[in-house]
Amino acid sequence: MERVRVPQSFARAFDVALRVGAAVLMASLVVAAWHDASKAWDVWYYHLPFAGRIVGIVDAGAFTFGRANQARFDGFPLFGELLQGILWKITGRPECATFVALAALPGLAWFGKRTFDVPPHLTLLALLAIPLVQIHATGCYVDLPANACVTMLALLAYRQVVRHEPPTPRVLVSASALAIAAANTKFQLVPVVIAAALVLVATALRAHGNPAKRRMRLAVIALALPLVFATPIKNALRHGNPVWPVEIHLLGKSLPHQERAYSSSPVWLEGVPRAVRWGASVLEVGLRPIASHERWSIDQWTPPSEPGYRMGGFFGAYVLVNVLALLAGVFVRRTREAKVAAVFAGGATVVASVLPQSHELRYYLFWMLLLVMLNLVVWSRERRLTTGLVAAVALVIVAWSTGGGYLYASGDSFATLVAAKVDRAALDRIAPGERVCISRQPWTFLYAPPFHPERRYSVQEAETPDECAGARLLE
Repeated sequence: MERVRVPQSFARAFDVALRVGAAVLMASLVVAAWHDASKAWDVWYYHLPFAGRIVGIVDAGAFTFGRANQARFDGFPLFGELLQGILWKITGRPECATFVALAALPGLAWFGKRTFDVPPHLTLLALLAIPLVQIHATGCYVDLPANACVTMLALLAYRQVVRHEPPTPRVLVSASALAIAAANTKFQLVPVVIAAALVLVATALRAHGNPAKRRMRLAVIALALPLVFATPIKNALRHGNPVWPVEIHLLGKSLPHQERAYSSSPVWLEGVPRAVRWGASVLEVGLRPIASHERWSIDQWTPPSEPGYRMGGFFGAYVLVNVLALLAGVFVRRTREAKVAAVFAGGATVVASVLPQSHELRYYLFWMLLLVMLNLVVWSRERRLTTGLVAAVALVIVAWSTGGGYLYASGDSFATLVAAKVDRAALDRIAPGERVCISRQPWTFLYAPPFHPERRYSVQEAETPDECAGARLLE
């Protein structure tokens, strides 16, 4: 079939429009990240409380965690919260913790350009067309940055396989940094890090090449291993459980824990294998209509009775287009680059589909990020106009469905959020120097004394009255 020829003047004008659009969107997202305070549950329940504790903004004397959150603080990987706390402390604005997530977008765009010569504006547009990416980019969750690190790690392994050569020590150092960041940000990504790293290590251990460089590669790998697994090692030594405080079984025995492993799914999928649930979620079976403006959210929460409970977030039609594009690369282009890309996408599918809670796609964003990035590598240089058009159309559809509210500063500032969620009358009843017990999840943290500097008191977080430990329960 003869390729349709597009006038060069039109192609150039369209490319310029895409560049301008990407730049405007990125600037708008920066403003939103600076101004908007996320209202998502996990942000105020533990992400920002942990971030504030790590950097000393809200210490344990001012705000004492309840039993559950103290155990999580002791055991969860906290690299993402550390970065959030650093940005909060530097800027003096808790809203700016969001920049940890937002940095994933220019980070992947820079990586794609430097490693594969993919135009950065195409990367930005293609990634923002993924609903969960668009939503998480200005949220204070750590799923996007952690999964972006895993995606770049997998792409480094992909490049070495395509080139059929071992990585240089410099590449291994970069890969190690990505693996360390991802594994010490989310427990769920440790298996994915291992899978991607094993492919890269296999290329590093090839017999041919300079023996001195081979020894250097081995040294980098050996030095990286304890850092990649720093959190599980610490937990195993301190608590006897690598994923403390979450329950895990080893050799038929339950290791010490404080909370059961999270398990939840839509009622209609409770009895099916994880891979089936994952496939239904990726294709967005049972989700609310796309015109409802409620199809996609930061954690895909709906009432548990709905068939789309915690499902979807990748835009099923966009998934299919990307899968078909990758297959077309194999059967039309027939290059090693395209064939290896398909193998990597297939491997990522196998890994992602069998992981715990695989249907909750925000945990495993790497799958869609990798699929889109591999297509950009295969197609963006040869079919730049088509690639840009697909990304732009998908982005417009997603923005229309969500009302565009995630692409500009449409939310409240932190000061407005505090004023709206804190009961001033309850604060007025606190005596100077008093220790009070508060159970108003997820907004309990907003009662922390540093946010009300005109008063002197301390807070005990509690989920049940028995956690108050003598502190007066603030009604």
